[in-house]
Amino acid sequence: MFVIMSVTGMVFSPVDEELFFRGIVHSSFAKSVGNFTASLIDSSAFALTHLSHFGLIFINGKWNFLPLPALIWVSGMFAVSMVFDLCRTKTGSLWGAIICHAAFNLGMIYCIFYPLN
Repeated sequence: MFVIMSVTGMVFSPVDEELFFRGIVHSSFAKSVGNFTASLIDSSAFALTHLSHFGLIFINGKWNFLPLPALIWVSGMFAVSMVFDLCRTKTGSLWGAIICHAAFNLGMIYCIFYPLN
């Protein structure tokens, strides 16, 4: 199961999300507001998109919003997204962000399957 989750988590999300957030969203905004502001925008969008992973839960037939866990998670995803953007900038290619994102996902999946003691 770890291998299946790792392969899918290292291929589909990083490629799709980086092409969208660092590719389309970033390049669209960078033309008018500059690279740094575009990074803030695409990282904010990336972080908010990932709210569905933690902080917004469905229990007993209704949606519940958990403000503190959501704030912590979204802040973390924003910071990680800025790192992905830094990798894109330093390598001059989306491949830098894709590889960094894939490595991050592998680390997260590892921690889910094999909790650190």
